[in-house]
Amino acid sequence: MQLGETRRLHTLEAGQLWQIEHGYILVVERGEQLIHFKMLRHPNQRATGTRMIGVGALLHYLQQSEGQLVNELCA
Repeated sequence: MQLGETRRLHTLEAGQLWQIEHGYILVVERGEQLIHFKMLRHPNQRATGTRMIGVGALLHYLQQSEGQLVNELCA
């Protein structure tokens, strides 16, 4: 992961799709301290449960998993 991508991790917003080693993470909704997200196997998959985690924990997970932002807004 490059330095520019590390700074981008601090701007998690609804609609972002992140690619990780074993799938994708879709950010559904972001609050002040918690974030709702879906873990997907394929980028077009939508039938999965929504999970909730702390924003800092998800940022740490994306950093450790070398997450890459696929797109800013998902339909």
